[in-house]
Amino acid sequence: MENTILYESGVFLETGIKRNFSLFYTMKKEKIPFFSKEGLFLWISCVKLKKQTKIIILRYLEEKRLKLKELKRVLALSMAFTLTVPANVYAAEVQVQTEDNSHLEAETPEAGSVDENIAETPEQPETPQENQPEQQPETPETPETPETPEAPQQETPEAYEQRTGYQLPEGHHYVLDANGFVILMEDGSPKVEADQPEVLQQETPEAYEQRTGYQLPEGHHYVLDENGYVILLENGSPQIAADDTSVPSTNEELVANQQIYELPQLVEDFRFWTVARKYAFAKDNLEIKEEMNQESRSVGTLDKEGVCYILKEEEDGWLYVESGKVRGFVKAGAVTTGEDAQKILEKYQKEAKEKAEKEKKTYTGIEGTAPVAKELVPYLENKAFLYLRATVNQTVVQKDYALTTASLLNVREGKGTDSRIVATLTRGSLVYVIADKDQDWIYIESGDVRGFVNREYLNMADTVKTEVEQKGEDAYTTAESQIDQDENQARYYTLTSIKSGIPGGEVRNSIVEFASQFIGNPYVWGGTSLTDGADCSGFVQSIYKQYGYDLPRVAEDQAQYGTKIAVEDAQPGDLIFYAKDGYIFHVVMYAGSGKTIEAKGTNYGIVSDDVNSNCAVWATRILDDTRTVYGSSDIAEVNATEDMYGELLGNFKLTYYCSCEICCDVETGITATGTPVVEGQTIAVDPSVIPYGTKVIINGHVFTAEDCGGAIKGNRIDVYVSDHDRANALGVNYADVYLMK
Repeated sequence: MENTILYESGVFLETGIKRNFSLFYTMKKEKIPFFSKEGLFLWISCVKLKKQTKIIILRYLEEKRLKLKELKRVLALSMAFTLTVPANVYAAEVQVQTEDNSHLEAETPEAGSVDENIAETPEQPETPQENQPEQQPETPETPETPETPEAPQQETPEAYEQRTGYQLPEGHHYVLDANGFVILMEDGSPKVEADQPEVLQQETPEAYEQRTGYQLPEGHHYVLDENGYVILLENGSPQIAADDTSVPSTNEELVANQQIYELPQLVEDFRFWTVARKYAFAKDNLEIKEEMNQESRSVGTLDKEGVCYILKEEEDGWLYVESGKVRGFVKAGAVTTGEDAQKILEKYQKEAKEKAEKEKKTYTGIEGTAPVAKELVPYLENKAFLYLRATVNQTVVQKDYALTTASLLNVREGKGTDSRIVATLTRGSLVYVIADKDQDWIYIESGDVRGFVNREYLNMADTVKTEVEQKGEDAYTTAESQIDQDENQARYYTLTSIKSGIPGGEVRNSIVEFASQFIGNPYVWGGTSLTDGADCSGFVQSIYKQYGYDLPRVAEDQAQYGTKIAVEDAQPGDLIFYAKDGYIFHVVMYAGSGKTIEAKGTNYGIVSDDVNSNCAVWATRILDDTRTVYGSSDIAEVNATEDMYGELLGNFKLTYYCSCEICCDVETGITATGTPVVEGQTIAVDPSVIPYGTKVIINGHVFTAEDCGGAIKGNRIDVYVSDHDRANALGVNYADVYLMK
């Protein structure tokens, strides 16, 4: 923009007044935009204008918020005074219309005063009397008009660029007059247009295939115009039809032949999930904020060199952190991270281990030695507490079954009968004991309800576990809510549950953000390169490949891959397919809010566009929203069938770890990728041996390579479990590892 402004200002000066060129080049050298307020005031102040003219223009600028065209009119007005009015001739009074229809009159000198730059106006001669010879008044000398070099009005593009230094934007061309000269706009800039690649509109099928490399799908033929030429669709692909007349010829028939699934409504999970510990230490005493704003409420304080864990890095230098019970935002510059944080961590670890040894206790980490944040606002009132349901703490506990014995048992928000009832349980309902098992009021979970019940009405005998395992958990009733559970203040009494939460939308947001970075790249028929060019199906195929999914090559086949859903049910990352006359001709990635990311066509490239509801027939869901691996979180359960076994990768050393500081005792953490860890799913690997996202089978159980660690090299795998005692108990062993087909 600045280059354009400087160029336009140059045209104004060049066509206006030669003596001000030095000012223009000075402004250009100092990088002062000509049409900025600073630049315009500088020009008005320096050029040789009358005091009265400057006052008028400056008042006009102050009283009006000028647009670009208005600024140019002001310049034209000032030029008119500079060029047409000699310095020794008195200027006529000027009136400038203002927004309220009043007029500003130019100041005139008081009687008797003389402006040094203005010559006296010669008196008008008296009318000659009769019979007297006519006397001619002396005509004042006309001063020389300064030279005004005219800008050439007829220039070829080459001459125009040589004179002005103008650079034609990429993908554009000059609009020329009948004689091949550049057409200038009112502001002196050249008229340009975007290039429109010429697509051959009249081609035989053979010529079209030779030019594009297109291969006609089996069982189809080209739809030709009356002259036998290929008819092209909007995106440059040919219109084709099925040879078999029973094949759908309309979009309605096409959709009617598909099995479109109605997806269940997804309910936002309330549970937390565990992530790797990424240490940070306060550089000085700091306050943890409720919002990403220094003026927002402080929800906690952290002493100098106090520890916090980075859960998410946000824009504008903010970090979402956790320390003790406090969760909120700090500026990245306020904490120490990386190698410097590692040094502080090692210092605290040494102190904590010496303290544990002295007190003859087991070392459990640096918390208790390193300061943690102090609450200023109770966590239930802290809006930042649930900003992201990730935590470095344990989130999954072993299932501890209990059955209710009362005909109707109340689940309460607090410990005691004076607390609000949040749900009810009928006799024989299944609950899981989460905390406080040895107290009178036990904290339980049943379905999606969490709260307190009186232990007197629970059967927690050892026989309950055997009974539940024989009948199956689904055979029992669970709690029935009496309030909206989002309002249940007992929900986060602990962050643990019988299962991990689901990082909702993270993969979907990631794939949309990844695809968005290629907007503006070219469309190339038959291409699959995200940078050099791809067609619609090649684009989505290459995007999904980065996330471990192998899609078919063409849109027609992709439309049959995944779960078919209604277009209105599409979520970000799902694919939407367009059809015409019963034939799939285009695929787009849904980006949310009615927008798409797609390789639209030769004339457009890769763009963000609106969903074309006139052509959209269905969507397909490929991404896994549940993160459940074959229905099992028990690492000992065999959930792989014989036909799932692929290549033997070798014999690997297996160790086990949890997310505690003992297992992840370095700043980067053993799960350095930051991936949410899930028991029964997550393994940490050497990515040069087993790439991230690879599914493998170990002892009959399917795992996913999601994490890494500095000590994991070669044929070694760390298997994630949810608590430290189990990690220790499982020890070290060896197993053959197979690639899952």
